[in-house]
Amino acid sequence: MQKKWLYLIPLSLIIIGCGGTENDTTTTNKGEGSIDLRTYLEKEDSSKNYQLNKKNTQNQFYTEVTTVTSNKIERKIAGFTNTIINIEDKKLINIDVSDEGNINTSSYRHIDIGDTLFSTDINSTKTLKVGTQEVGTEKTLGTNSCKLTEQLDKFSKGSNSYTGDIIKVKCTKATTITTKVKDEFVGTVNHINGTVDSIDTSYYYQKKDIGLIAHINDDCIPTNMTYPDDSTACSDEQKTYSYIYYLGN
Repeated sequence: MQKKWLYLIPLSLIIIGCGGTENDTTTTNKGEGSIDLRTYLEKEDSSKNYQLNKKNTQNQFYTEVTTVTSNKIERKIAGFTNTIINIEDKKLINIDVSDEGNINTSSYRHIDIGDTLFSTDINSTKTLKVGTQEVGTEKTLGTNSCKLTEQLDKFSKGSNSYTGDIIKVKCTKATTITTKVKDEFVGTVNHINGTVDSIDTSYYYQKKDIGLIAHINDDCIPTNMTYPDDSTACSDEQKTYSYIYYLGN
């Protein structure tokens, strides 16, 4: 199944799949906290409708069907499995299912506000193409980490409002991207040799017994950059966004 548009915003378990990367997860808590992350996932079988909003793009809608047993949660979109979560006494093991290769991550179940849920290394290389012609490479190095920041009783943005027991998680992807264009294509393609730093921050909201209710990603794209740098201020023209909303309460 090709799910490329879905990967713009990961729909897997926020606690252990927030923008998943290539390397194993490491945690900075001991798994002895007072908040059980299992309770902020689906409690029972469900079919949930979501809306994806992106700047300058027509809204998209999709349905996620979830099957729940005592030790596993499986999510499907359009009949294809996109996430499997294995539930253990002390850990949650997440499998992001993709045609491009599964990504496995894990987290302690029991944590506290302020705990870093995981921090992973990013190390990937992408081939740059114009049509079918390979013109260079793009290497990305950095880290991706998520932290449990708040426990809320309500959340709203725009016309979307939610009430109940909600947790908020902040995820930050800090990367350095190096572009290398083959000598024979320098100056003839849109890609430019060089290195840029990117900070991409997003927020996930998870409701008790329901799971994901919102993903908020507001980005700043500085002048002459194609990657976000959310550590800087920028004009409205430079701002972009990508939101997911659960169409329920």
